[in-house]
Amino acid sequence: MLSQADNEALTRVGPGTVMGEYMRRFWIPAVLESELPENDGKPVRIRLLGEDLVAFRDTEGRVGLLDERCPHRGTSLALGVNGECGLRCLFHGWKFDVNGQCTDTPAEPEGSTLAKAMRVKAYPVRSAGGMIWTYMGPKETVPEFPHFPWFDMPEGHCEAFKVIYECNYAQSIEGAIDSAHAGVLHRESPWGHEAKWPHEKDLRPKLEVEQTSYGLRYCAVRKDGELNHGRVTQIPLPFYTFIPPDGEKAPAHRRHRRLINAFVPRDDVSTWHVQFFYDPTQVIERQHRIDEAGTYHDENFIKHVNIRNWYNQDRGMMRTTNMSGIVGIAVQDHAVSETMGPIADRTKEHLGRTDMAVVGWRRALLKAARTLADNGTVEGTPQGDIDWSKVTAETFLYPDTQHWKDVVPLPEELHAAVKSAA
Repeated sequence: MLSQADNEALTRVGPGTVMGEYMRRFWIPAVLESELPENDGKPVRIRLLGEDLVAFRDTEGRVGLLDERCPHRGTSLALGVNGECGLRCLFHGWKFDVNGQCTDTPAEPEGSTLAKAMRVKAYPVRSAGGMIWTYMGPKETVPEFPHFPWFDMPEGHCEAFKVIYECNYAQSIEGAIDSAHAGVLHRESPWGHEAKWPHEKDLRPKLEVEQTSYGLRYCAVRKDGELNHGRVTQIPLPFYTFIPPDGEKAPAHRRHRRLINAFVPRDDVSTWHVQFFYDPTQVIERQHRIDEAGTYHDENFIKHVNIRNWYNQDRGMMRTTNMSGIVGIAVQDHAVSETMGPIADRTKEHLGRTDMAVVGWRRALLKAARTLADNGTVEGTPQGDIDWSKVTAETFLYPDTQHWKDVVPLPEELHAAVKSAA
């Protein structure tokens, strides 16, 4: 369990908080490219780390990410007119470019210089992997933009998704890095029936956790006949999980596909669940993934199947089809995390052996956030300095004569405490 102080430090992400300031030192996936499909189109409201922002694509195709509130009287700029290389407030016509500079105050007297003195907060952006990314930290410490492997996939081989997780980001991540739940929550047969997959047959995986320069990784080891069945999950700080493919025993369409989760805090009590789904060997069928995950949503990215309709849980299905009675892998994950409450009270939990990765992640993240708060240093290897093609999540079989670290080696430069950067 965590102390109340540690739970507060872990879960609070607004401006000025220990964790919020740490997360602002990373490039963050913010808006789907598909949300801004055209120049001078509809602005998009986006909430990130407790801040209300507006994104827009201007006349020349440049993307701006600004504080939503007009500095004049506080009206939402998302209501504004997008045109002529700027976003014009609907109240008095003040206009702002993608850099946040006011370029026009039409209601002011002729010759007024007020526009030159007016700015609205603007964050830098980059586009990659089907997402628009932003950096929300100090201007003097903008890190190099990371180059993740899914950025290089051929057309159609990578799809980006997002939906709202109606709880704090930390319990969202903790669900994703908990390998032991897979054979129960995601069980594809009723409890007591014959199990289909190795993770359903062996419900007591042995976990080994290894700290790295970018966070941590762990292997869940189960028995599969005479061999060991290993699944290595990568957990880069501050909010990523790299999920391994299903492996060679899975159906062909599932063997090589890879899933990246980014659990980006909207605020303290809700999360953007961003997923990059990619497969180097075949085109991703977007609708198939939505069907599999169950993440149908409205225009505001709120799930149709949610806590208010109790996830459409079918208790007849629990007796005949699957363990949960809930359709959709992602919806199953959301159900168990969201029903903990908006912010889980970790002072009341009782952890077991299979929670090792959860404990390791909490310790690593809290240590990194507090190190920044104490001395201004961002520990570990900066994201932009990492060859992310070497940070792989894998599923594999291996004999007792081998160790999983020999099968999925970690390059020396990615071991923990290699270097630090401000």
